[in-house]
Amino acid sequence: MMLNRRLISELAAKRVNSPIHSLRPSCSLNECIPLSGRISLRTVTSNTNESRSRSLHPTSQLSDYPTVIGGSVEADDKLLRTVFDVPASSHNFLRPNGATAGSPGLLMNSKLKSAKSLVQFASDTLVSARKVTHRILSLTDSSEQDLRGAVRLFDRLSDMLCRVIDLAEFVRTVHPDPEYIGAAEYAHNHMMSYMIELNSSGDLYQVLRRVIDTPSVVSSLSMEENIVAKLLLYDFEKSGAGLDKSVRDEVMSLQHDISTLSRDFMTGIAPEHHNVEVDINDLYGLDPMAVAELRRATAALNDLSAFQNLKPSRSFSRRRSDGPSKDALEAVKKVRLPTTGLIARMAAGSVKSSELRKQLYIEGRRSHSRQVEILERLLTARMRLANMMGSSSYAEYQLADKMARTPEAVKKFLDHLAFKTRPGAQQEIDLLKNLKKKSDPCSNEFNAWDRDYYMSQYTDLTKPRVKSYDFLNSYFSLGVVMQGLSRLFTKLYGIRFVPRETELGEIWHEDVRKLDIMSDSGGTFGEQRVGVMYCDLFARQGKPRSPAHYTIRCSREIFSDEFHDDLDPGIRDVPTLVAGGQVYQVPTIGLVCDFVSKNEHGPTLLSFGEVETLFHEMGHAMHSMLGRTALHNISGTRCATDFVELPSVLMEHFASNPDVLALFARHYETDKPLPPQLIEASLSQRATFRHNDTYTQIEMSLLDQALHSITPSSLSAGGIDSSKIYHAVEHQYSLFPTVQGVKWQGMFGHLVGYGTVYYAYLLDRAIASLVWDRVFNSGKEGGAVSREAGERFKNEVLVWGGGRDPWECFAGVLERDEFRTGGETAMEYVAMGAGEQVAGAWR
Repeated sequence: MMLNRRLISELAAKRVNSPIHSLRPSCSLNECIPLSGRISLRTVTSNTNESRSRSLHPTSQLSDYPTVIGGSVEADDKLLRTVFDVPASSHNFLRPNGATAGSPGLLMNSKLKSAKSLVQFASDTLVSARKVTHRILSLTDSSEQDLRGAVRLFDRLSDMLCRVIDLAEFVRTVHPDPEYIGAAEYAHNHMMSYMIELNSSGDLYQVLRRVIDTPSVVSSLSMEENIVAKLLLYDFEKSGAGLDKSVRDEVMSLQHDISTLSRDFMTGIAPEHHNVEVDINDLYGLDPMAVAELRRATAALNDLSAFQNLKPSRSFSRRRSDGPSKDALEAVKKVRLPTTGLIARMAAGSVKSSELRKQLYIEGRRSHSRQVEILERLLTARMRLANMMGSSSYAEYQLADKMARTPEAVKKFLDHLAFKTRPGAQQEIDLLKNLKKKSDPCSNEFNAWDRDYYMSQYTDLTKPRVKSYDFLNSYFSLGVVMQGLSRLFTKLYGIRFVPRETELGEIWHEDVRKLDIMSDSGGTFGEQRVGVMYCDLFARQGKPRSPAHYTIRCSREIFSDEFHDDLDPGIRDVPTLVAGGQVYQVPTIGLVCDFVSKNEHGPTLLSFGEVETLFHEMGHAMHSMLGRTALHNISGTRCATDFVELPSVLMEHFASNPDVLALFARHYETDKPLPPQLIEASLSQRATFRHNDTYTQIEMSLLDQALHSITPSSLSAGGIDSSKIYHAVEHQYSLFPTVQGVKWQGMFGHLVGYGTVYYAYLLDRAIASLVWDRVFNSGKEGGAVSREAGERFKNEVLVWGGGRDPWECFAGVLERDEFRTGGETAMEYVAMGAGEQVAGAWR
C-alpha cells in the first residue's frame, strides 16, 4: 500500500504462500512495547563513510533501558529444551486460553479480551487513523515548517492501520476459535477498505507531492524520511492517485478486477480431472498399504479428497477393522487414483508402469480450461493497468522498485544462472538415463515422467545403511534445535532466547510458546529484551501447513510528540524499549510451522528438511528483531521483495555446518552428539539432484517473466495465449522432450502473490551463497560461529531494514564498492559468481 508500502500485493502473497512467507508487513503481527522518558530525535546522516561504519542496532546504547531480569544463561538454555520437548499438558509453563478482567489480552494487547473486543479495537484504531489523515490533509496550505512533519505522519498512519491489519491477518490464520476468526476477518476487511480509499486519495498525494517538490523541506528530512517519502510517492502514483478522476476510477476498477481474478485463480487451482481409473495390476510398485487404501475407498465409494490432502508424514501402516469386508476389497479390480496429492506423488516415484506414470504426469498438470481463462484475464488486466501507469508491461511496472529494476536484468540473470546450472542438471539426468537403460535396454528416450521414478530408484540403491537408533531425526528434537538456534545467535549477534510464562488469555492454543529475545549489549545494566516471539510450531486441524514468519508489530521509533498530541490514545498501550534516549516499539513476531510428532512417547523429532525450515524462518525473525529504523515503512523485513529472503536463505547454510551442529545436535534419548558421518551421508544423498531442483526453479521464474512481459504490441488477435507461452518456455529450456496436453500454468499459484518476482528466491540464494563464502568463510575455520562475521552481516544488512538500497547492503557486507550501483552488470555477476553454490536443496 501506499501508507503501508507493498501491503496489498504482499498480503496476497502471504495468503498464497508462500511466507514469503514470510514477507509480512511489519506492524501488527510481529512486535510489542511500554514507554517513558524524554525522547531526543534521532537524525540519520547521509554521509557515506559515517553511515557505513555506524550500527543502527538499539543495543549499542542501552544505558537507558530498564533491565529485564531473566534466569541464568545455563538455566534458561535447559528450560528452552524442556518447554519445546515436553507436551503442554506435562508442564506448568503455559496458562489457559480464556481471558479474564486481569488478563494482559491476546498477544499482550490489553484491548483484546474477546473476539468482540477485536472488532472494537479496529473501530477505535480507525477513529485515530481518521484523525491523523485529517491532520495530514490540513497541511495542504501550511508553512514549510509544518510540512517537515508530514512524512512522519504518513508513516504513523501506516503503522496504525497495520496495527490492526497485520494482527487480524495473523489471528484469522492461526486462531482455532471461529468467533475470533470471524472478528479478525471483519477487522481486516474493514481496515483494508479504508486503506484502499487512502491509496487513491488525490488530496493525500498532493500533500506528499508538495513535500517532495519543496527543496528546503527535502533538505531538512533525515535520510530515512527521504527514502520513505519517495517510496510512498511511488506507491501513490502506482495506485493512480495523481491521475485525473476518470482515469483514477478506471485504475481502481482494474485493481478490483485483478483482486477478484486473483482470488478466483487461487480458488480454482486443481487439475481438470481429479482422478483417473486404473487397473489394479498397473499399480505394481506402489506401497501395498496405499493400494489397500485405494481399494477400500473404491469399495466404500468414499471421497478421494482424503488421499489428496494426506501429509507426507502420514503412514498407511495401521490396519483398519472398519469399512468393506476382505472379499469386497479383493473384488475391486479398478480403482480411482488421485492425480495430485500424496498418493499421486508416491505413484510417480514408485509405479513401474511408464504409461501410468505418463498419464499421471499429464493429468496432474492439465488445468481446466476455465482456470486458464481466468489466468489470461488476470494477465490482461495486469497488462492494461501497467499501460495506464505508463509502463509497457506488467513486469516493467512491478520491477521498477526492486533490486532487478528491469525485466531485461531479470532475464539476463536467469539466463546466466541457467547456463551455469544446466550442465550439472543434465549430468544428473544422464545418471538416471543410465539407470533406466539397465532396467529397460530397449528404451531410447528419457521423459519428464521418468525423472521422479528413477530418482527414487537411485535413492534406494545408494541409501546409506544405518542402525535404527542412528536415524538422523533422533538428533533433532524440536527443543534441541531451538537450543541450537539460541546458542548460534548468541555467538553471532549476542542475543539469546528466554522462555517466558504466558498469562491468562495471552495465547490462542496450549501449544504456543513465548520467547523473549534478550541482548547481551546492555552495558552496566545487563541484558535487555529487544523482541518477543510467539512460536506456534505444531500441526493441528485447520491450521495452515505452510511455515511462515508473521510481523505482529514492527520496530519503529515513537517520537515524543506522539505521547502528547492526542491523535492516538492507543499508543500508550504499546510495549516499548528505550535505546539511547529514543523510544521504540518492541518487535513482536509470530513464527508458525506445522511439525508433527513422530514419537508418541517423547519429543517431536524433526527431519533435517524441517530443521532447515526452522532455520529459514528464524532468518526472517532476526531481520525483524535486529532491524531498528525510525520509520515503520522500512522496518525489518519491509525491504525490496527480491532482497527480503537473503537472511532466511543464508540461515540454511548454517543448518548443515559442523560447527553449528556441534552446538546442539544430540540424541534425544542418549544425549550423544550427532556422528559426523551420519549427517555427511544424508547431505551427500540430498545433494545428488540439487542442480535439477534449481533448474526447475529457473524454468518457473522464466515462465513468470514471460507471462508478465506481454505488451499490447506482442499480443495476437486472439489475446493472450498462456499455453503457447508456457510451451515456448518449455521448448527452449526444458531438459525433457515437450509434453503435449499439459497446461501447468493454471496451477502455478505463485503467479498471484509473486507475479514478476518469483526469481527472488534464486537471486537471494545466489547472494546468500556469496555472503556465506566471503563473510562466513563457507563455515570453515569457525566462520559459521564468528561474532566478527555476525556483527558485519548485522550492521551491513539486518539493522537497515528497507532504509538502505539493497545493493548498498550487498556491497557493504562483501566490501565490494562496485556493486553499490546495482543494475544489469551486478545481476550478471551474482548469477555467474554464485551459479555453482546456488544449486542447493529446495524446501
